[in-house]
Amino acid sequence: MYRRLTQNPNYYNLQGVSKSHISGYLSEVVENTLSDLESSKCVSVNDLDLSPINIGLIASYYISYTTIKRFSSLITSKTKFKGLLEILAAASEYDTLLVRPGEEAIIRKLISHQRFSSEKLEYGDPHVKANLLLQVHFSRQLV
Repeated sequence: MYRRLTQNPNYYNLQGVSKSHISGYLSEVVENTLSDLESSKCVSVNDLDLSPINIGLIASYYISYTTIKRFSSLITSKTKFKGLLEILAAASEYDTLLVRPGEEAIIRKLISHQRFSSEKLEYGDPHVKANLLLQVHFSRQLV
């Protein structure tokens, strides 16, 4: 990143390319990242000590910290299966799940077999596709 900062400072909104400008920018990036991770309950920051929290360790290997943040803030002991399914399908990992041309008919078929209906169904939304596929998988339905 250091090399990219010096070669394209305008892209990163740097005021200059001196060592102090770059150092200040990188320090700000680190502080903002640590703040995001702390608010997501992935790390604990105390003065000079930085330590991972259990869900942070899980996120570091399997899922993004934004998904962990969503899970930890939305899932409670009272969350029902439908809510868990919606939270799981809204994970940022499904942002890249493609809805290919011609799959709309398959998605319509999955909608007719769904156990838990959703309020907004956009056929092109990857999270809708994920929700429907998860429902079919969990219910062990043959489609």
